[in-house]
Amino acid sequence: MYRASFFTELLYCTQQKDLRNGKALHAQILKSASTCVYLANSLVNLYAKCGNLDNARLVFENIPQKDVVSWNCLINGYSQHGPTGSSFVMKLFQRMRAEDTLPNTHTFAGVFTAASNVFDVFGGQQAHALAIKTASFYDVFVGSSLLNMYCRVGLVLNARKVFDKMPERNSVSWATMISGYAMQRMAGDALEVFEFMRREEEDGNEFALTSVLSALASPEFVNHGKQIHCHACKNGLLSFVSVENALVTMYAKCGSVDDALRTFGQSGGKDSITWSAMITGYAQSGDSHKALKLFSHMHFSGIKPSEFTFVGVINACSDIGAITEGKLVHGYSLKMGYESQIYMMTALVDMYAKCGSVADARKGFDYLREPDIVLWTSMINGYVQNGNNESALSLYCRMQMEGIMPNELTMASVLKACSSLAALEQGRQIHARIIKYGFSLEIPIGSALSTMYAKCGSLEDVNVVFRRMPTRDVVSWNVVISGLSQNGRGHDALKLFEEMQLENTKPDDVTFVNILSACSHMGLVEQGSVYFKMMFNKFGIVPRLEHYACMVDILSRAGKLNEAKAFIESATINHGMCLWRILLGACKNYHNYKLGAYAGEKLMELGSQESSAYVLLSSIYTALGKREEVERVRKIMKLRGVNKEPGCSWIDLKNMTHVFVVRDQMHPHIGDIRGELRMLAKLMEDEGIFPASRDQLYARMPITINVNESAIFLHFLDVKGVNQIQEILVGGAIGKKMEDSMSLLICVDMSYN
Repeated sequence: MYRASFFTELLYCTQQKDLRNGKALHAQILKSASTCVYLANSLVNLYAKCGNLDNARLVFENIPQKDVVSWNCLINGYSQHGPTGSSFVMKLFQRMRAEDTLPNTHTFAGVFTAASNVFDVFGGQQAHALAIKTASFYDVFVGSSLLNMYCRVGLVLNARKVFDKMPERNSVSWATMISGYAMQRMAGDALEVFEFMRREEEDGNEFALTSVLSALASPEFVNHGKQIHCHACKNGLLSFVSVENALVTMYAKCGSVDDALRTFGQSGGKDSITWSAMITGYAQSGDSHKALKLFSHMHFSGIKPSEFTFVGVINACSDIGAITEGKLVHGYSLKMGYESQIYMMTALVDMYAKCGSVADARKGFDYLREPDIVLWTSMINGYVQNGNNESALSLYCRMQMEGIMPNELTMASVLKACSSLAALEQGRQIHARIIKYGFSLEIPIGSALSTMYAKCGSLEDVNVVFRRMPTRDVVSWNVVISGLSQNGRGHDALKLFEEMQLENTKPDDVTFVNILSACSHMGLVEQGSVYFKMMFNKFGIVPRLEHYACMVDILSRAGKLNEAKAFIESATINHGMCLWRILLGACKNYHNYKLGAYAGEKLMELGSQESSAYVLLSSIYTALGKREEVERVRKIMKLRGVNKEPGCSWIDLKNMTHVFVVRDQMHPHIGDIRGELRMLAKLMEDEGIFPASRDQLYARMPITINVNESAIFLHFLDVKGVNQIQEILVGGAIGKKMEDSMSLLICVDMSYN
């Protein structure tokens, strides 16, 4: 009688999760010595359901003769406590089998749940085989748990095999299979299963509906989404807030913001998820200002934002560079206690980096002791976006030292840093890592690799990577065409453009910038004009400023200066000063001083802030002997506060970067370098390499690594002279070949075209 009373009271305490009275009952049971396996199992179940797993395990271990219920109580208790508890479940299941206790359907349901939590595919498959052997597989709850395990680990083909063999399916089974396809972005298969469900069951359920809606995330599926919306209306499922939230999210992801807003407005029970879905929808569609306005409305409506709301708002601030609003949102998230969330911090790091506040981004990155790969990638990419490429590479090295496995986006960002620095050797090392990690040459990595090799001038490597890419988009083609064009292989660039068209890849505006640039370098005036007209006539691309600039450059380089002037004056776009600047440089080169003065005065009228324009115009007036005009130009330059940017160049030798800036005396070997330069200057002058006079020298390309004009000759150094400078820097043997990453040791003190 006592046992029956104890059992009833334990059951009540378990249902109410009343741990305090449950412990009191446990004490009474121990005092009365009324122990049996049924009471012991009830105690294990009580402690497990109340989250006190240590006591549950203690009671379990003291059961002398455990039955399958004893094991199930502990297994299911631990399986409900995430990855930590689930890893113990897999060990517990192995021990259960070792002690010859036959599992039942409840055992398998708990084991499959645990396996999905810890992504233990092998352990789950072993349990799957045993479930088939014991015929437990055919239970709908076991089948649904197994289905969930395969879907969560990404094995949707295995999940579909299980699903098709299930003799009975419930709403959880249908929703799980649809959700599995949705997680793998397999919208077509998710829709197929949903239609299959509708044929077998007259009424859908809210779980299946939200699952299939989550799969629809691109514009081509918006009509399917509208059909499901109608189905929800017909079956009265719009009363579920989760369905309304899924509809808002679906419309937003499919680019139908008006439908999302309409659904949002008609929603009767908006919660923070509904608001978050609409805010995120605005942000993703480029309506960031509307996203911020809606967030303000949400705040004044008294709705507390969730961490997902904050992520959407922060992303909106990132897109429009609204750092002031971003900092306010950051402060609000601190007040709400969300900053420690890793996805919140990732969004904040990305926002600060995109707004140019790299220091704040780094503070956010350092705040988390164990950042995940997404946060590492965001910080590395933030450095690259802000031109701090050395820090990006340094952070990547630290990431490698800490044993963090990069992903494709990480490698693409690091390759961009190598591209900007023209760091070929480092880029090759990253390429080797890509091969080691088994990343394919899909578009993100393949395009980044091609860009890196192209900017470093390694065209053979560019071609190898490009040809091995499994798929190529227009960006991939543009990278190679640009690399060929910029490295003196314009004819190959034009051939590749023809190949691009044969493969039915439609060129974009960047493609034509590269093609016109190739024509400019090769002096192909007529062909350049053909391509310029082809843009709009054949592909419907409206020429932009860059294309007009290329055409002016083509005409100018070919000496057709009057045609270039006429082309500029007939341009239908607002080109500002860009085109006149190109013409001015060409007039200087071709000694057409009259037209050059005309172009220069146009720039003066437009208020140019480029020092090179003033310098070129001054030199033109000097050549014309108009000293008063030279003085006038200099006065205008001074009044407008225009200053010449100091030239800067660098060279990588023996893992050290040597930086040279005009009039900078900070290099430790600057005295030795000056002495070597003077000696080389004398040798070059004796051989007649220098122009006849100082004025002619400045008229060509005035460059300097010294404050004195005696060093304005570096542009004319031959390989032997350059290597003599190298000897001073690194103590190497004269004649050793310079590194590819050398920037020619040229510091341009005055622009030259």
